[in-house]
Amino acid sequence: KKLIGYTTCTDELLEDAPALESWIMRAFASEFDFKLADAIINGDGAGKPLGILNAPCLVTVTAETGQGASTIVAENIVKMWASRFGPNSSNYVWLINQNIEPQLYTMGLAVGAGGGPVYMPVGGLSVAPYATLIGRPVIPCEQCAALGTAGDIILADLSQYVMIDKGGMKSASSIHVNFTTDQTAFRFVYRCDGQPMWATYLTPYKGTTSYQSPFICLNSTRT
Repeated sequence: KKLIGYTTCTDELLEDAPALESWIMRAFASEFDFKLADAIINGDGAGKPLGILNAPCLVTVTAETGQGASTIVAENIVKMWASRFGPNSSNYVWLINQNIEPQLYTMGLAVGAGGGPVYMPVGGLSVAPYATLIGRPVIPCEQCAALGTAGDIILADLSQYVMIDKGGMKSASSIHVNFTTDQTAFRFVYRCDGQPMWATYLTPYKGTTSYQSPFICLNSTRT
């Protein structure tokens, strides 16, 4: 699939700001990174990579009864982790929308009549957070869905997502496209495609009726 970026600049601006051309290249490279990450998570496979949230191997964990709208609770985390493919446990990461962080920092696990926080480090807010859940990194990601929507938190083994490209981002410029208006045109092209390696989720051989997958999310029905 082909991702294309295009812009124009007046020749006066390029003459007056010598570093502008290199800045344009960096800016488009950054935007291409953003679009590619969005496709890996949300892509529908039509003219772009097939994303995690549209993959046939995605396992969606059911929210707790009476959990409350737009919330994340410790039981969600435990059930998502239990849906991973065990042999690849060390490969998983948590991808989150940054606006769910308040839910994580105030999340607790009930123990009898008491309980305690499960994400807050010893020393509370006065020390650096661990930024891990069940020992795996928690990575804020703009492309994750808003709190309360499926995809706001994703447990992913990205080693099971395959990407292919035809070299890096290619750039070209031309003074001829807009010659009559004294502008230079810049074009950027990146050819790539990708999809999860699993055709479907795994039904375990023994011991459980739940499915296992490299990609797990929490459903949006939280009432």
